Amino acid sequence: MSELPGRPNLDQLRRQARELLRAAADGQPSALTRIRAFSERVSLSAAQLAVAREYGFASWPALHAEVERRLAELPAPGGGAGRGGARWSFGGAAAVETAVGTLSPGVLVAGAGRAALDASLMPPSQIQDRLAVPPPPISNSAWLAHAHALMALDEAIVPAVALTDDQGTEYDLRVDDIQHFPHDGRGPQPVSLRLGVDPVPARECGWLELRGQDGSASRLVPSPRQDARVSRLAPGPEGPAARELSGRALDLIGFTGYGTDQGEMERYCSAALARATEIRQSAESGTVGDLPAQLARLCAFLTGRGPADGLPREWSAIISAANLADGAQRHLDISAALPPVDDIVVRVDSLVSEPESWRVYLRAEPSWWIYSADGQHKRAVMLARAEDDLGGLYLSQFGGSQSDGDHEELILGFLPRLNPLARTVTLAFTHAAEQATIELQLP
Repeated sequence: MSELPGRPNLDQLRRQARELLRAAADGQPSALTRIRAFSERVSLSAAQLAVAREYGFASWPALHAEVERRLAELPAPGGGAGRGGARWSFGGAAAVETAVGTLSPGVLVAGAGRAALDASLMPPSQIQDRLAVPPPPISNSAWLAHAHALMALDEAIVPAVALTDDQGTEYDLRVDDIQHFPHDGRGPQPVSLRLGVDPVPARECGWLELRGQDGSASRLVPSPRQDARVSRLAPGPEGPAARELSGRALDLIGFTGYGTDQGEMERYCSAALARATEIRQSAESGTVGDLPAQLARLCAFLTGRGPADGLPREWSAIISAANLADGAQRHLDISAALPPVDDIVVRVDSLVSEPESWRVYLRAEPSWWIYSADGQHKRAVMLARAEDDLGGLYLSQFGGSQSDGDHEELILGFLPRLNPLARTVTLAFTHAAEQATIELQLP
């Protein structure tokens, strides 16, 4: 068995497979023997399988994923954070009491040249009062007062907390992003924060300690590295019409997570049902099965006109789990790269699961967006959903992004909460009619 080099080259491995195929096609006995040890066919996929098995991997996609993982561990040329830049994270910290409220740390994601801690802050009542705005319609002066209160809180956060590590390093913190949405029908809401961290915590840190002014402290610990199995791009499981109707149904279910009011839901459902009618009357009608009727039952339920009976099991599971808050609490490093799509490479770095929802941290090189020819419209390069080994389906929601030179960093949130009984979760990324997946074993 051959040993994969410490700095593997995927192009060289592809060349090895092509040369093996060429030799077998020319009738060379040794090449034929190598391929037929794993496949009866003499084809490129059989040659790739032979190369992968000779390096000790079960399949070519498994070899491909390991090469990408090793490349992610190597420093980027010039110290950049793009293709070769590794990512690592810290998480698992409890809430810390500070002078400006209860700070709940999420995950700290670090890489070459940049580190940031996602957190939420529940301010005390006097600050909540200043952040409050009246119910809609809201005057400009009320929004201006809210903005001033948020800026004052911004300035007060950094002096209220300190970050150190097990080596005695003291880190400087800054507020890279602060957001507050006062109206969602659930009373006082926390402030969402992204705190920049300088210097970048080393992967070797045993822990990072976040301390409030009153002495309360909590520690973030390194995220365990989790094995991931990446598939190659392959045709999606549904035809275009069925994929569109399924997508519209899942979007409608997802809108309930945004606090969509009844009037908006009526409009969304009307548009979805009109499109279902168009498809049913077209030549594509034979490819969608019972989806139009299921979509109609879903809309009846979402608009209060009927029960949630007769819906596909996956849709019902999302609806049933929507208000559950017993999600598994995990923070994992993944470091998996998807096959390139339109010259865009998407890398999944970390997964964080909390009681009510979960999210993944990704990079896209050069961008997560594909732009129209006139530059006026954009869409995500891929649609993302997830499924666990118990049949639970999860919907993704864009959680923000920022550009960093040669790549874009972004967050995808998933609803509902991650089932605590699940042992695997598969992230499915769809582009046009093709799909690639990342399967994760959950500890």
